[in-house]
Amino acid sequence: MKSNEERSENIFFLSSPSPPKEPLSAEKEPSPLNPPISQLPLFLELTDRIRGSMAAMKTLAFYSRENFKDRELGEYFYKVVTEDIEKTISVLDCFYDYLSINNPARKVDTIHTMLEEILKEKQVEFEKKHIRIVKKQFEPNLPETSLTDEQLSFILNSVFDYILFSSPLNGGMGILTRSIGSHQWNGEGKESLQKDTKYIEILILSKYANSSHPLENPLASISNENQEERMDLILQLVKKTIENHRGAMKTKGNSRKEMHLISLVLPIERRNVFQFIPPGNRPRR
Repeated sequence: MKSNEERSENIFFLSSPSPPKEPLSAEKEPSPLNPPISQLPLFLELTDRIRGSMAAMKTLAFYSRENFKDRELGEYFYKVVTEDIEKTISVLDCFYDYLSINNPARKVDTIHTMLEEILKEKQVEFEKKHIRIVKKQFEPNLPETSLTDEQLSFILNSVFDYILFSSPLNGGMGILTRSIGSHQWNGEGKESLQKDTKYIEILILSKYANSSHPLENPLASISNENQEERMDLILQLVKKTIENHRGAMKTKGNSRKEMHLISLVLPIERRNVFQFIPPGNRPRR
């Protein structure tokens, strides 16, 4: 029988049917008394649109002053109109910020969003090395992690940088996310995981078509060894960061199958986390 680790190595490259969805229990069924979905995004978009229209009117007033035969009257018209527009824009900005700070949004799907953003940013680099994403299997409604966005970004960016700079040309990569119990994970540091506790696992499997390349000169082997040492340091820093925040990490290489597995186990945030909708890059007066 295959071990759990061997099954994990092949999980991205085997086509398996999606597990059947569990029927909603009576407790999970949406109640007709639940409030409707928040209309906050619509209000924010509306204030932005009105603000843009007011800014356009201000520009139009600036050019319209030249059409007055009486230049002083044209300047007075421009002054009155712009003052009124600026007051209105100021009220809209205040209303926009008021809605933002009084209607925090629940933080959801952070890990998947960040994974997609990082893969998009590094797409060109992966294409240069002919590494393609073979499979992405993301667990729906994956819980949030107690790590901050900055810590999570460092971990994921560092792991993909390691894959980019340490991997040979041509290959495939699979990414899986799932919730697991502490008893389901076997690896170094398992004893530090809390018993009977749920964790988030991010599995990244790299599979290469040709991992061996002829060396052009004797110095190339020395350079390659130094590069591997430097890249291994990246994983050490990632592992240290995860362990410092009550998580765990393991890596496994298989030279025969030309595979490399990285498993990240992150603690789950047990509280509901809310965040304020940022005002974005909307220009101010």
